[in-house]
Amino acid sequence: MQHLVHVNNNDSDKNTKELKEKVQEETIQKLHHKSEEERANAMANKYHLPYVDLSLIPIDPEMVSIVPKETAQNASLAVIYKVGKKLKIAVKDPENYETNKVLEKLKQEDKMNYTLVVVSSDSLRKAWLTYDLSTVTKRFEDQGVSLKKEDLTEFEKGIHNIIDLKKRISEINTTEIFNIIMAGAIKTKSSDVHIEPNLDYIRLRYRVDGVLQDIVNLPIKVSRTITSRVKMLSKMKLNVTDIPQDGHFSIDLENKSINIRASILPSTYGESIVLRILSEDATGLKLDELGFNQFYMEKVEEQLLKPTGMLLVTGPTGSGKTTTLYSFIRRVNQPNIKIITLENPVEYRLEGISQTEIHADTGLTFAQGLKAVVRQDPDVIMVGEVRDSETAEISIQAALTGHSVFSTLHTNNAAGAIPRLLHLKVNPTLISPSINAIIAQRLVRTLCEHCKEEYTPAQETIDKIKEILSKIPRNNSMEIPRDVKTIFRSCGCSKCNFIGYKGRIGIYEMFILTQNIEKIILHNTSASEVMEKAREDGMITIQEDGILKAIEGITSLEEIRRVTGEIFSNKF
Repeated sequence: MQHLVHVNNNDSDKNTKELKEKVQEETIQKLHHKSEEERANAMANKYHLPYVDLSLIPIDPEMVSIVPKETAQNASLAVIYKVGKKLKIAVKDPENYETNKVLEKLKQEDKMNYTLVVVSSDSLRKAWLTYDLSTVTKRFEDQGVSLKKEDLTEFEKGIHNIIDLKKRISEINTTEIFNIIMAGAIKTKSSDVHIEPNLDYIRLRYRVDGVLQDIVNLPIKVSRTITSRVKMLSKMKLNVTDIPQDGHFSIDLENKSINIRASILPSTYGESIVLRILSEDATGLKLDELGFNQFYMEKVEEQLLKPTGMLLVTGPTGSGKTTTLYSFIRRVNQPNIKIITLENPVEYRLEGISQTEIHADTGLTFAQGLKAVVRQDPDVIMVGEVRDSETAEISIQAALTGHSVFSTLHTNNAAGAIPRLLHLKVNPTLISPSINAIIAQRLVRTLCEHCKEEYTPAQETIDKIKEILSKIPRNNSMEIPRDVKTIFRSCGCSKCNFIGYKGRIGIYEMFILTQNIEKIILHNTSASEVMEKAREDGMITIQEDGILKAIEGITSLEEIRRVTGEIFSNKF
């Protein structure tokens, strides 16, 4: 006789669950002789939570300090991420009583939402170390690195220009030296501070409007003080002196924070320091403030209205390419547009934009990042730089498949971008369909409005200027002056630190990928051939754009020659 057995599904599920938990408990027990991380991973699996190794990710001291150190250690947890009221909390044991007591307080009293990740004891100890790091950094900030309005007001007394600044710095004592150096850089709107050790002195220079200015030679005895201060603030290794190091810190100034990117390089007489001051003023420039002439401004506006295709900006390091890309981003940024950037590094934060930082040492290259970005359904993608074949290929494909792509390329002029792309193995048949326009740029200093001087140069100079102007294509919307009698030159006054220039502006050349150019691309063309065709379409060169700005009194011919090379043989 056959016996029928009725099986209760609920009992079966319960038994399966209990058996699974028993196996997991046994697994954890077996792992006691294994590593901390393996045990934490098993614990995470038990509670169906993510496992994280905190030694592989950076931890922000500000995030950790949301929960006081003693409370966090008691509860075996650490806050590792925060966005608004949402926290990500690392815990050793999700069922620990003290852990849950703190979690309940965060939820009920502090109105925080949280998600948990499981970590090892070692990971928690690493997280808790950031409390001490935060304290050390705060101690240095309390010594004056946080420059308030009153600090600058006090500093500015008796300082009206770089000459006064040099005198002030030469008189200060060792303990004040770093604060005064940074305050002086901010006062003079410097982009970089160079601290260079020599045999028996330290050379201090500021880069103002793209040109290095000697400030003062400091006594060699302050070298260690300055270097240690920079390393501490930038979270570099204090005891390492024979390899390059990079880091960053910030200075609080009234209602805004100024980010400083620090680079230290070993040299013959000590460690050379360069501090890049990342002012957000540059990234706030509107499109019409960059310096595009009337013809190019119309062309750029047309290209930014296109929903697909690539805009390439070329030029050497320090030519303002990133500022131009940010201006493009600000121009197209709308609530219904999703914009993602890939940058190395992210120097300026843009509100409403998803910004991703490249970390080649961890495998996140431009190419890898771009592959991930296109799966995020963006409308606009900004790629900091096309530097290899894979990045070029993916960028081209993104532009062909419904995305607007902004990026940069290192070439000397706009025409050189085409052979550069061909060198990167980009299919010639895809260049014209994917790229809308290519822009090349440089930055030139603008003449100080308070002291610039209009003068009449030699007739030979006037004749040569007219000769250059006569070669500018007339098939564009630009009004080219025919009669030039005077030009402008720099003088120098207290308003511009007796330099003669104040501020910078872009000079540009640009061409659209027309059918005229497409035909020659297919035949592995040279830069000179591309330039010839672009000129036929009305392109004004960088140097010509600069000369037109010099005639207007915006800059000087001397400055155009410094940035673009010889204009004509005689000096002026």
